Amino acid sequence: MNMLSIVLGLIAIASTTAYIFSFIKIKKMSNDLLMIKDLSSDGIDIHTKNFIKFLSDSREMAFDYIDNAQDQIKNFVDIADKEFAFFDAYGSLTSEYPHYDAMKTISEEYKKLKSLLPEEQS
Repeated sequence: MNMLSIVLGLIAIASTTAYIFSFIKIKKMSNDLLMIKDLSSDGIDIHTKNFIKFLSDSREMAFDYIDNAQDQIKNFVDIADKEFAFFDAYGSLTSEYPHYDAMKTISEEYKKLKSLLPEEQS
C-alpha cells in the first residue's frame, strides 16, 4: 500500500501542477486580451482605427491633389485664355493655314478643360 500511496501522491501533485500552470497561462492570455481591449478606450478596435485613419489620410491627399490640379489648370487658363479667345474670334480668317485644324481641335479641348474649374476660378 505504501507504493500505491506514493504513485497516487505523484499523480495528484502532477495534476495539481498542470492545473496551476494552465490556470496561470489562461490568466495571462486573458490579461493580454484585456490590455489589447484597453488600448482602444472608446471600444473601437485597432483595425477600425487604422482604417479610419487611412480613409482620413486618403481624403486629405485627394483634396490636396484636386486643389493642386485646379491651381495648375487655372494657371494654364490665365496664360492661354487670351490666345484662344483671339483664335476663336479671328481663327476663321486663317483657315487656310496648315495649323488651323489643329488649333481648332486644341481650342475645343481647352474649353472642355476650362469647364472643369469651379465657377469662381474660371
